[in-house]
Amino acid sequence: MAEKKQRWALEGTRVIDLTWLLAGPGGTRILATLGAEVIRVECRDARAVDFLRYTPPFPRKDPGAPVQDLGMLAGTPANGFNRSGNFNNINPGKFGITLNLNHPKGRDLLRRLVAKAHVLCENFSPERMDQWRVGYDALRRVNPALIYVQTTGMGKAGVYRDYAGYGPTAQALSGLTAMSGLPEPRQPAGWGYSYLDHSPGYYSSMMIIAALMRQRRTGQGCYIDLSQTEIGILLSGAATLKYQLDGQPTGRHGNRMPFAPWAPHGAFPCRGDDEWIAIAVQDDPQWAALAAEIGSWALDDRFAQASGRKANEEEIERRLAGWTAQHDSYDLTARLQARGVPAGPAQKSADRFTRDPQLKARDYFVTLPHSELGEWPLDGFPARMSASPACVGGRANRGAPILGEDNERIYRDILGIGASELRALMEEGAV
Repeated sequence: MAEKKQRWALEGTRVIDLTWLLAGPGGTRILATLGAEVIRVECRDARAVDFLRYTPPFPRKDPGAPVQDLGMLAGTPANGFNRSGNFNNINPGKFGITLNLNHPKGRDLLRRLVAKAHVLCENFSPERMDQWRVGYDALRRVNPALIYVQTTGMGKAGVYRDYAGYGPTAQALSGLTAMSGLPEPRQPAGWGYSYLDHSPGYYSSMMIIAALMRQRRTGQGCYIDLSQTEIGILLSGAATLKYQLDGQPTGRHGNRMPFAPWAPHGAFPCRGDDEWIAIAVQDDPQWAALAAEIGSWALDDRFAQASGRKANEEEIERRLAGWTAQHDSYDLTARLQARGVPAGPAQKSADRFTRDPQLKARDYFVTLPHSELGEWPLDGFPARMSASPACVGGRANRGAPILGEDNERIYRDILGIGASELRALMEEGAV
């Protein structure tokens, strides 16, 4: 008997994706990975096309050649609209169409698409969709079962609702920036990347899946107001709780553990250029195992118990750094892990892509076709599902769409618009 083909978890779900940059597309990427038909809606006008399409790195067609990094360019990018590695990595598995919401016929086309969809996602400024008269209140009259997701920097309601916001702004307001970095007098350091431009995608996809369950059970839609800043507060650990309980602010501690007598707990240099290993000792048996590997000074009775290690943390860190600097980070990781000591190399991007045996074993990077770039490896999905596919190529079975790649198919198959009518709409600037 032939093996039954697995069905996608979100098969039969249609998502209208009006998001841009990173905060919104990350969520619809997950939906596409799980099998939803995600229709990425963009504008053809160079002044309004997704900003991410302008951003480097821009790969050459030969994956072995060095990437081309020309930075931001005014107007139409020298690399075209379809060669951004950033855009390709955040939008695989989606279908792509163009549609101009500044044109009345473009807005009418959106309403017609919404009538045949389950979800709409957008992350414009809070009032933008209402100004176009296609906000939630207007669209739910077209489709009462619509799930409408709006991601903004501070949320749709409240005194900050009109603030301009990007990931770093939300990170600062959430408290993450103030608590990240080395201790005073060093300045707050942030998280090294626009973390809160990525995290909303995880939360929006989770909320959409919950809303889809309710939609299928009751036939009702809903509005989801997602705040980047409030997501950051959820990611700040016990910082707010600590102030609530003891009135003390959370300081910056670098890599040290402020809430428990765990020491050593940090990143230490290894042999080579800018090579490091993270070691996080949590209890006395782990320290004993580390000390057995080190020998000599680590066998000092002052360090045998957690209280003594915490009291002498600076000395331990100094001596440990001198010892780790003699070793290769990967070899040392293997030896310490064999002894039960939590440790891992501080991998850089080249390590993750070319060296990490765990990522290779799990087939983390997925090579997908792209209509202009050819085949390129993309970040995969961090989980495996036993009973349904979870592939970043999605139903489209490819990387990100080139601008307007699926206009003909989507407008024909969903709205019944023929080739001549579509050409006329494009000439008018509606598509």
